[in-house]
Amino acid sequence: MIISEALNYGTKALSASGLSQSKLDAKLLIKNQLDFNDEDFIKSLNHYISLKDFESYKLKIFRRMNHEPIAHITGQKDFWKNTFSVSKDTLIPRPDSEALIESVLKYLPQDENFNFLDLGTGSGCLIISILEEFKNSQGTGIDISKNAISIANKNKKNINNDLTLSFIVHDFFTYDTKGFDIIICNPPYVPKNELNEITEEVINFEPHLALFPKKGTKDCYEKIISNIKLTNNKNCYVFFEIDYRDHVLVSNILKDNDFSVLAAENDLTNRPRCIVAKMN
Repeated sequence: MIISEALNYGTKALSASGLSQSKLDAKLLIKNQLDFNDEDFIKSLNHYISLKDFESYKLKIFRRMNHEPIAHITGQKDFWKNTFSVSKDTLIPRPDSEALIESVLKYLPQDENFNFLDLGTGSGCLIISILEEFKNSQGTGIDISKNAISIANKNKKNINNDLTLSFIVHDFFTYDTKGFDIIICNPPYVPKNELNEITEEVINFEPHLALFPKKGTKDCYEKIISNIKLTNNKNCYVFFEIDYRDHVLVSNILKDNDFSVLAAENDLTNRPRCIVAKMN
């Protein structure tokens, strides 16, 4: 069997399972199996695929037919300027989260020496991407999940092990933020009453701990922000990822805790995605 025929096999199987992007998904999976970039793939469409590779590819197609995310099947996801390892213990990086990085770049000079803190770091994609841009800075990422911290450390090692960056297992409600100039955070903010509106691949495969706040969105942001107010001594900047519907709620919580809200920056859909504020 040649590669183009294997691609057609995967496309038809995924299409029959009701997946809307069947050809794209099949292409991503076969490229991953053969370790091809786009150029390699195009050049090799008429080349034969080995039986071993085809059988492994079929298993990946089967997993995708069950709506498992592509990123979990391949174990990786492109974000900002790098490819990050992901697992079932980490939220898959979303393009909309790049709005937070763009906001940091917009409001802070890159040549300064900042001490960054990433609350709920997950795969480490945000803090690693930011420190790649802020060459003179250092940072710490915390997450309550030991398995997520393991993935974050793996990403640091694979992407840039020279970064001055450490990852720590800790909850973000009580972590001492003393000494940090810049705090970034993408907390769980999806309301549980919206479970029926979320896709099967998110509900069944991504960590609920990273998606749904236990006691609601308001409680989650209030606890994080009040702890920053209590423990930080640097008049820090904060950059929070938000649901676009919560930008007024989060802004008011920040104002109630002596922060000046500087902006609500938009994402790719032109909706508020990142709140920028500074402690007074």
